[in-house]
Amino acid sequence: RGHPRPVRRVHRGAARNTTVMSSDQEIQDMIKAQGELVRKLKAGGASSNDEVTAAVNLLLALKAKLAAPAPAAGAAAPSDGEKKKLESIAKQEAAKQAAREKKKAAKAAKRGEGCVKAGGETSSAPPPAQAPAAAATPSVPAPGKGVVADMIVCSHVATPPVLAFIASKLSQLTVHFQSKATPGVLCYLPHGAGEIHGDKQIARYFARLSPVARGVYGAPPPPVLAPVAAGSYVPSAASRTFAQSQTSVDEWVDDKADALRSGDAKTLEALNARLAMRTFVAHHEPSLADAAAFAAVSANKVWAGVRGATTASKLPHLARWFASLYAMPAFQQADEKYLGGARKGGSFAIELPGAEKGKVRMRFAPEPSGYMHIGHAKAALLSDYFAKEYEGELILRFDDTNPSNEKEEYEDSIVADVHRLGLRPVKVTHTSDYFDLLVKAQTEMIERGDAFVDPSPAEDQQKLRFARIPSPYRDQSVAENLRLWAEMQKATELGQQCCVRAKMDPGSDNGTLRDPTTFRVNLKPHHVTGECYKVYPTYDFACPWTDAHEGITHALRDRQYHDRDAQYHRMAELQRVRKTELWSFSRINFKQCLLSKRKLNWFVNVGRVDGWTDPRMPTMRGILRRGLSVEGLRTFILLQGASQNTNLMEWDKIWAENRKIIDASAPRYTAITKANAVPFVLSAADASELPAQPQARPVLKHKKAPELGSKLKWYGSEVLIEQADAVLIADGEEVTLMDWGNAVVDRVHRDASGAVLRLEGRLHLAGNVKTTKWKLTWACAAAENVAVQLVDLDHLITKDHLEDEDKMDENAPWINQCTKEAHDAIGEPALRLLPKGETIQIERRGFYICDAPYIRPADPIVLYFVPDGKHMYGYRKPAPKADASSA
Repeated sequence: RGHPRPVRRVHRGAARNTTVMSSDQEIQDMIKAQGELVRKLKAGGASSNDEVTAAVNLLLALKAKLAAPAPAAGAAAPSDGEKKKLESIAKQEAAKQAAREKKKAAKAAKRGEGCVKAGGETSSAPPPAQAPAAAATPSVPAPGKGVVADMIVCSHVATPPVLAFIASKLSQLTVHFQSKATPGVLCYLPHGAGEIHGDKQIARYFARLSPVARGVYGAPPPPVLAPVAAGSYVPSAASRTFAQSQTSVDEWVDDKADALRSGDAKTLEALNARLAMRTFVAHHEPSLADAAAFAAVSANKVWAGVRGATTASKLPHLARWFASLYAMPAFQQADEKYLGGARKGGSFAIELPGAEKGKVRMRFAPEPSGYMHIGHAKAALLSDYFAKEYEGELILRFDDTNPSNEKEEYEDSIVADVHRLGLRPVKVTHTSDYFDLLVKAQTEMIERGDAFVDPSPAEDQQKLRFARIPSPYRDQSVAENLRLWAEMQKATELGQQCCVRAKMDPGSDNGTLRDPTTFRVNLKPHHVTGECYKVYPTYDFACPWTDAHEGITHALRDRQYHDRDAQYHRMAELQRVRKTELWSFSRINFKQCLLSKRKLNWFVNVGRVDGWTDPRMPTMRGILRRGLSVEGLRTFILLQGASQNTNLMEWDKIWAENRKIIDASAPRYTAITKANAVPFVLSAADASELPAQPQARPVLKHKKAPELGSKLKWYGSEVLIEQADAVLIADGEEVTLMDWGNAVVDRVHRDASGAVLRLEGRLHLAGNVKTTKWKLTWACAAAENVAVQLVDLDHLITKDHLEDEDKMDENAPWINQCTKEAHDAIGEPALRLLPKGETIQIERRGFYICDAPYIRPADPIVLYFVPDGKHMYGYRKPAPKADASSA
């Protein structure tokens, strides 16, 4: 309040259902439609002056466009007479508008509708009429001013505006896309400011309007420099990067995409090779180059032939890139709208029954009884996908109906994990928000005779259910049921013995329909409502009612609950609430992985793990701490599609997808196993090649990704190498020291067992690194190296899948007795700057994620090995130990 609201999209009524062309007749039609919109805004009374003024401005611009004949090529600028004519039209429209406003205000004053003066005093004088802005066509405002978002792109079916559409979404602009009868793509700028022709040019315009940080047109521009003398300007590194990235984007938009569209298998292989060390085609963010390549690959006939199960093995980097783009709404919507995409095998390309654009409301409804685990990820991402696909909404709702198992800690962690996955629900709700209404709904069911209160012991109820025999209390009077229901709400001794049951079908073949329990007594305080309630609804009762109350149109349910779908719909009928569509999916299940909260809780309680966030746990926090990236998880789930088949998957698939993502951005470092470190003493004929004292030189963190920057690597006359490398070297052999050059090993000192004690040699930096057999990682012995722990982790269980009869016991044969093994190592000094949570590669060892960064010399840096699809361990598989406490 007190600030003008932003102008809404004032031309939607004029253009949404019409074909936009440049002819006078169509401009007249637009004027007619816009005039009707202006009249509606004024008549409605709820519209602000800003909205009315903006609508009038657009109407004036259209009339000005009609009045001014289109100049021929090379024609002179409009004459003074033409300009005066346009100004006269604008003044006439402004006068008419002012008169209408004055007349409307006078009528309001006559009816006694006064205006409030400062201080709250009411005045009968009408408010001053708001004159519309000048009719002259305004200049295009600066990016980010909001008004620039009101643009219309018109296209023919034969010339879809794919690039413009994706660019508008990536740039966070609001653009209306309409159809027109003639070929070509045309963009009308707001308020008659001009036109842009052609999909590529429109896309470039939108990309230039995007926030700099999004990089839609490449790297951000360099800072503005002070003027320099002619001929003396030397471009900065930022200037060169900016120019190079934009040039690369233009190359893809103008040339490379066309070649890719009609290319053969070798063309796709070349793109696959380019993406081996890149997340995106031309920049660190999705850009116009990715949009052009995405459209071209979608139209490539060879790609259509290899897509599917074999794509990941034939073109793994291309498949990863394509799937990661398709996970973004901009590319999904462009594919569905213009590219004829009904993706299979690489996305959730399925339809929801009865779904309508703009009317879908999904919910992700976890119970806050534990940390969110990888099994929940598919449900969350599916719900988010459908909400975006149908331009609807996603609600995060906590089904907190059982205070015995729920904690605020779990709720907070789920909210954080949902955001880590990139989900942005429109609101967060709780089933406990509606406890009063649920109690009322239960009372009404009892009064209608659709439910009864059963005071019999739970064991007796279970026996009768199995025998398909109705409860002896099923037909007791409504009055008696209400009396017992009141006792339950007071939690009296009698009430605590009772539960409420819905009257369905005690003889049904479907056990879930045999008069299920709907309310029970629980005296434990609720983490949200405290001790306000003594009775709580069951999930089976609360879920259909809450879905209906919150306007959920479609609810996703795990396929393992398929038998309960009939109960869900029957419960909604008894509650007399509207129907919610159910859609079943299969949960992700991995071998040697527990997803049962009860069983996972056992590992926490007995101390076999360090809590729910332990990297051996399948919780979201656990697997992210283990090194699985959010992008890797999303890509993997997307590639699984919306399969309803239940099967056990190997872990190597998800880790392989993860490696494709982290490999391009993981800096390279060196660490030598402390127990296996072998000194290599060097000399040099040229003293300049070997510093007398340890010396640091800058080297790239990742040779194929120079944008990651440099680190300081130390050089000296004694280096440390791995024992596994040393034993392979013979006297007189030439080897390569990585990031330095060649050296000749003059002598290898060994003990009686053959283990190497020390090597002696001399630098030979002139040697050819391509001719050496052994490429050695090393660390300078005299540098201020840091202590590092390289940690291997294993599965918590040894069986692929636990059966119901497999009980949680310390001595159970399927309990893995050794799930964690640490190896002390000597790390190069640059590791001191490694932050917690960053993924790196220890050269020739594998990928690791930093769990504990450098603090002091006494505390080692802790790095967890990140599986890569081929190797689960950085060293060897941990050997079993008799002492279970080592886990």
